[in-house]
Amino acid sequence: MNSELTSPAYLDHSLSIDVYHSMPGISKSGLDLIAQSPAIFHARVLDPNRPPRRALAGQLEGNLAHCSILEPEQFERRYVVGPTVNRSTNIWKEFVERNKGLGRIAIQQDQFETAMRQAESVRALPEINRYLGSGKAEVSAFWRDSITGVECRCRPDFVHPLSESSVVLLDVKTFSSAAAEEFRRQCARKKYHVQDTFYSEGFSIAARVTVEKFVFVAVETEYPYAAASYTLGKESREEGYLEWRRLLDVYEECLRTKKWPGYANKTVEIDLPPYAFTSQEVEISYV
Repeated sequence: MNSELTSPAYLDHSLSIDVYHSMPGISKSGLDLIAQSPAIFHARVLDPNRPPRRALAGQLEGNLAHCSILEPEQFERRYVVGPTVNRSTNIWKEFVERNKGLGRIAIQQDQFETAMRQAESVRALPEINRYLGSGKAEVSAFWRDSITGVECRCRPDFVHPLSESSVVLLDVKTFSSAAAEEFRRQCARKKYHVQDTFYSEGFSIAARVTVEKFVFVAVETEYPYAAASYTLGKESREEGYLEWRRLLDVYEECLRTKKWPGYANKTVEIDLPPYAFTSQEVEISYV
């Protein structure tokens, strides 16, 4: 067996996304489930009787954007534009099945045009276009955490080499708004700060390089498909690091004790979130 594959830290450039998801080790999406509750992680990832993974709403459109932006040379191999007919017709269904046998996914003209325009918007960003000029998309990285000892994995969207010993990681996000104020809220909701530092540390270990920068590329899902790129500030990245370190500790304890706790099993008193409270006095008048 290849010694690189038996190493506790390695890269794999050949894995399909489905094979990657089946590999052992905790990923950022797994950490998100642990944050929700260890029981949910166990049910969705480790339970042998779990149902098949369901395609999420917008997943195809996201995949189209990623391919057109990061791997444009692969687009025609993976996707094929079908006839302009209703998807419920036999003509469309037969076209889908015929191309499925050829390993291609049938898409409609509007989906193709959206993906192409998104790629144009992203490549109109000079810095990002330069990064995309050389590098590799969808690189799978595997390593063992030195503190907890658990296996980890990540899959950056794109790796751009700055030198033999340093890289920039790119991550493409399709979102309703690429404006800075909106995207920073999305970062908090989706815990992108966790992804930033988890990927940066893990990839640096697996590839034995320095990750100089982790760049989020946000591209909108509606015309004119505007795009922007962002990096997170020092304090946000520190918060992300502390959060995934905490979640790895929880995961390690669950693995060790074979206990995967869920939500509280008794009634818990809760309060409204802070934004729901007002400091203004409300004057009530009676007629």
